[in-house]
Amino acid sequence: MQTIRRQIIDLLRQQEFNAREISQALSIMEKEVYGHLEHIDRTIGRHAMKMVVLPYTCLSCGYSFVGRRRWTRPSRCPVCRRGHIRMAAYRIEAL
Repeated sequence: MQTIRRQIIDLLRQQEFNAREISQALSIMEKEVYGHLEHIDRTIGRHAMKMVVLPYTCLSCGYSFVGRRRWTRPSRCPVCRRGHIRMAAYRIEAL
């Protein structure tokens, strides 16, 4: 039996997923996924891999949350103040 983090790594090496899709695939809460992603991002560099993050994007005005350090989903856009945010997507690539 693999650990949750190992299962997430295996999923993200196969294709791109957002946190909700990961939580559904592994039957865990979405909030748990963010903690695992943060830890995975810090540790996969030792194994010649990197995490590629397609940033959150506001669906109302198009603002992209590039450079955001938090892994959790933003509640609203800092530009237009609306809450229509497309989730970030993640994948793991070899260096």
